[in-house]
Amino acid sequence: MIVELPPRLQGSGEQQLAALRDYLVRLAQSLEQSSGAETMPAALSAAEKQSAAEVRKTADRLKALILKTADEVEAYADRKTESMAARYVAKSDYGNYYNRIETQVIQTARQTVEDYRYTEAIEALSTSVTALGGQIRRGVIEDPETHEVHLGIAIGESLSFTGQTRTEGGLVYDELTPGQTLGLYTASGWQFWINGMRRGWFSSADSMLHVSNIVAEERLQLASDWAVTTDGGFGLRYIGA
Repeated sequence: MIVELPPRLQGSGEQQLAALRDYLVRLAQSLEQSSGAETMPAALSAAEKQSAAEVRKTADRLKALILKTADEVEAYADRKTESMAARYVAKSDYGNYYNRIETQVIQTARQTVEDYRYTEAIEALSTSVTALGGQIRRGVIEDPETHEVHLGIAIGESLSFTGQTRTEGGLVYDELTPGQTLGLYTASGWQFWINGMRRGWFSSADSMLHVSNIVAEERLQLASDWAVTTDGGFGLRYIGA
């Protein structure tokens, strides 16, 4: 299957928009004709995969042009907020004990944001206070490094946002405050961020685990036949049948 490459954009914004629209129409017709053929390759060739990436880039450019030249924009979003709290107070001659938990859940079509605040205090000869805050976001999540959008969960203690928003492709994203510690879980993998640095991650793109440092507490095995050993020095031992 021969895939037409995206056109070289020239002229005004309206002319570029028309060229991209015509290209996508021709591409859709070509793919429809190919899907009706009796024989289709089981997997895309490297050239076709590259063409698919070019198509995606072209679609992103088309979207940007549409948003830039739009004469009419309509936006709508539902929002539901629930606040819950629990409080416990115990007073005696030895001192006072306070425990309070506050939770706020904000539900939108895009995601569910759960904010948690936990406070524990003991008032005696001196005051002892334990404070814990955290946030869980479930739904459409933006990757802090690549800014790609995934369906997943972001969870962390003292997870905070800058209060600023960034708009891309007509969608609004909350910006994470730099230097945070959080876990990000999506259908394509997971990430652990410590003090704003990505320290470990697994990506389904390469099916590999990436870590800064690793310690094997008991055993490191390669497939089902080999094991890394330190008996009498570093070496490999065959453990297959």
